[in-house]
Amino acid sequence: MAYLNRVQTPPRLPCDRNLRDCELISCRLRRVEPLCRLPGSALQQLAMCGFYEDLEKGVTLFRAGEQGRYWYAVLGGQLEVRYHAADTKDGKFHT
Repeated sequence: MAYLNRVQTPPRLPCDRNLRDCELISCRLRRVEPLCRLPGSALQQLAMCGFYEDLEKGVTLFRAGEQGRYWYAVLGGQLEVRYHAADTKDGKFHT
């Protein structure tokens, strides 16, 4: 008999999650290189309180100067970071 492992997306909102959902999210977080060093209790806390989103290509997460309200962990795919510095001579932004 063959078994198929189906990857399920956990509920996006923390209030809709159960213990199994949090365990699934914790396992995914553990695969992220910087997060794998965190204790299991910290990963569980992130899994219980964090929002889980699948984003389309081209979505802007935040812009320079905005107040930081969220912390992001990219579990898969790619992330492009752009930074524009103001030129002190003419006050214009350059890439």
